[in-house]
Amino acid sequence: MSASADFRFPPSFLFGCATAAHQVEGGTSNDWTRWEGLPGHIRDGSVSGVACDHYSRYEQDLELLHELGQNAYRYSVEWSRIEPVEGRFDHDALRHYRDVARKCHELGMTPIVTLHHFTFPQWLADLGGLEATSLPWFFARFASLCTAFFGDQVEYWVTVNEPVILVLLGYLGGYWPPGAQSMMAARRALKGALAMHAAGAAAIHAVAEETGHSAKISIAHHERRLLPATSSVLDHVAAATPDYVLNRWFLRSIQTGRVLPPVGHGERMVGLAGSMDYLGLNWYTNERVVFDPRRRDMLGVRTVLNPDTPVSDYGWAILPFDLTDILVDLWDLFGLEIMITENGVADSDDHLRPDFIVQHLRAVARAMEGGVPVLGYMHWSSMDNFEWAEGYSRKFGLMEVDRSTMERRLRPSARVYESICRTREIPAVQARASASA
Repeated sequence: MSASADFRFPPSFLFGCATAAHQVEGGTSNDWTRWEGLPGHIRDGSVSGVACDHYSRYEQDLELLHELGQNAYRYSVEWSRIEPVEGRFDHDALRHYRDVARKCHELGMTPIVTLHHFTFPQWLADLGGLEATSLPWFFARFASLCTAFFGDQVEYWVTVNEPVILVLLGYLGGYWPPGAQSMMAARRALKGALAMHAAGAAAIHAVAEETGHSAKISIAHHERRLLPATSSVLDHVAAATPDYVLNRWFLRSIQTGRVLPPVGHGERMVGLAGSMDYLGLNWYTNERVVFDPRRRDMLGVRTVLNPDTPVSDYGWAILPFDLTDILVDLWDLFGLEIMITENGVADSDDHLRPDFIVQHLRAVARAMEGGVPVLGYMHWSSMDNFEWAEGYSRKFGLMEVDRSTMERRLRPSARVYESICRTREIPAVQARASASA
């Protein structure tokens, strides 16, 4: 099925880019900053450091995105800037994030604010991070403060970015802080992330209601389907549990208001039911997997690539047609409007990205024509940035960033995306565009 030739995205559709504070701002001091300083944790040996200096350059960066026809911007606030010491709040940092939202409005762009994008203040990491019993209370206080300070500027909120990915990589696989490799720690962390979201959502809604502002809340859910690569019963059985944990457990728990197995026993969690007003979707790829008991970090499965499928610099399969099915399924299962909060490709020379954007937005159009209410599409990312354990070795940006001068240089894909943003139409034939700095 293909989108009709005359399909146009509606005027209300949000086209933008997504970033995360630690990856682009520079000058952060959190659990990841400490993690980067230990040998062997970052692929290219780099540290986030000044990152893209977006903290100082956000006005110019937003103006450039606006010039590219974008009408939305997803960014995260850095908890460790706002609360560097437990109970001590930096009002200059709060004003900064309010100014980012205000600048968005000046440019006719809708701000979408993420409260937690993988990083904890060091003081909270020392208390256990996602395993800290006091985490929900601390996060509710933080969410309340942010909502009170700039909630009049923000309608769309994301409480927690990819909570299940954070748990799998940080508490089971040991690749991210805190570097744990424990099934029990992972279960505690999953429950902690669920409680964190519930407490944060309740706090945002309470302050918004008190101040008379609209607030729509979601997590940024990472969908990455694990499908059996063969007809083997063993592969089917092996894929079922990690696929459920990765793609459905968190959302189903929110939907029911209960901590579902295999993490809980169906017990109710205060504030969980009804804590999402829309569904934020981060999607990059699906995986075909086979049973492999050695892969404890992937709950006993290993990815198998089809040699005929194009892949990104990460080695992730590029499967744009799958996005339509995912959007349809999520709408059928949860009945919430969907915002694509991340979608992009690691592509250092930009030979994949132009067509990647076109084909994935074509998949979005097909879903919308089928009745799925999609609010917007946030491309990951506006600029090359610090990609966590990969350091600066992976390039996701519409813009290159000169690491010595911080100059932003538009890639051809930026012009392709600009054309779609401006015309609200998908080009019938993809051609490489020329870009200028």
